[in-house]
Amino acid sequence: MQHLDYDLLRAFVMVADTSSFTKASERLFRTQAAISMQIKRLEERIGKPLFVRGSYGAQLTSAGELLMQYARRMLLLNDEALAKLSIFSTEDVVRVGAPDDYASIILPEVLFLFNRIHPDVQLEIVTRDPLDLVQDVRDGKVDLAVVIRHSEAGDGELLRRETLRWITSTHKSPHASDFLPLALYSRGCVRRSIVMRALKKADRRFKLVLSSGTMAPILAAVSAGIAVSVAEDSVTPAGVRQLGDTDGLPSLCTVDVVLYRTPGHQRRPAATLAEHIRLSLQRRRSLSETLPPRSQQPKSSHGINSLEAPLACEGVTVHTNTTIESARQQD
Repeated sequence: MQHLDYDLLRAFVMVADTSSFTKASERLFRTQAAISMQIKRLEERIGKPLFVRGSYGAQLTSAGELLMQYARRMLLLNDEALAKLSIFSTEDVVRVGAPDDYASIILPEVLFLFNRIHPDVQLEIVTRDPLDLVQDVRDGKVDLAVVIRHSEAGDGELLRRETLRWITSTHKSPHASDFLPLALYSRGCVRRSIVMRALKKADRRFKLVLSSGTMAPILAAVSAGIAVSVAEDSVTPAGVRQLGDTDGLPSLCTVDVVLYRTPGHQRRPAATLAEHIRLSLQRRRSLSETLPPRSQQPKSSHGINSLEAPLACEGVTVHTNTTIESARQQD
């Protein structure tokens, strides 16, 4: 398939505009011989002469005038496309990975501050399993990742250490059942492994009624009163209440909230976002620190303590993998 080379067309238009091979070479920063060769190649491709030399310099032939009608438009579209596409270059995109509950509760504040400094930078939020996010950072697929890990691990930048809390409905008590109904993240989640280990150690019978890759279905099950789950203090969602030591459930260990960055030099927008995330998480107060004593907490319409928590924000798109199970689990 034949095509017209844009470099040849640019030389052609410049010669036509200046009526001179010499002036065209000066404006395109090439030798006159190089410009002459480009015009010769273009004439060979067209199969007709494009210029005639006269007392007024290089003038277009009839074929040259016809080509000029297309050449200017072709070059204009080419330049416009390159200019538009440059807006979405990789330099102007920052990709950050995070669990979906952190993405919906903590990131809105961070992204608002970031947008004020880098309004032209496009942000891409990736919500995946922690191990996948860490690998994505190492492979350079994402610039940053906020990950929940076991406190025994030592890699990444520690942002804060949190204690996991049991959460349940504000108006029902599913934790009083003989078999503790659970709604947890899918296999591979740090929270899930901590819960399973604590229940087995306490010899507490349980059944997994819902497993999901995202928080929304888990929260729906907890709010409906069909299951209990766990969450860190700082991301305990609205519409649930925490369970304490007197509720008959084993205590849970701590988890670390860790920031991973791509190795080597980091682009300025990504470094700015990392700093906002670090400061936001380090100064964020846990839910238990903001609440009055249990006896002074407001009562719900059903007479059960109702806790206030930060509202989750909409707008984060995630892919959910939810399964329903009813048998006792030996994870």
